[in-house]
Amino acid sequence: MKRQSISAAICLAIATSAISIVPAFAQSGPGNFGGVSTVYSCSRDGDPINLRARAGQQSRVIGRIPPGRSVVLIGNARVAGGYTWRKVNFFGATGWVRGDFLCS
Repeated sequence: MKRQSISAAICLAIATSAISIVPAFAQSGPGNFGGVSTVYSCSRDGDPINLRARAGQQSRVIGRIPPGRSVVLIGNARVAGGYTWRKVNFFGATGWVRGDFLCS
């Protein structure tokens, strides 16, 4: 009986630790990352994505982010010009990118 109690305790400890490392979010659409703080740049054609001064395609480009590079999400999303925009930090540069060019 004592062995079963120890086995059950070990299984519970493993299950509990596994739950804590599994993210409790899922991407539910382009640009919606449900609490994720780090995401990756991804473009359909493999070109770098534009980092803009403000949310919107008419805003000034302040940098370019190569595909597959990690960026840190800052704050909430905004909608401008029919796209969802996310404020990000990329190596100290803070700006806006279209949410559909970000992958989790």
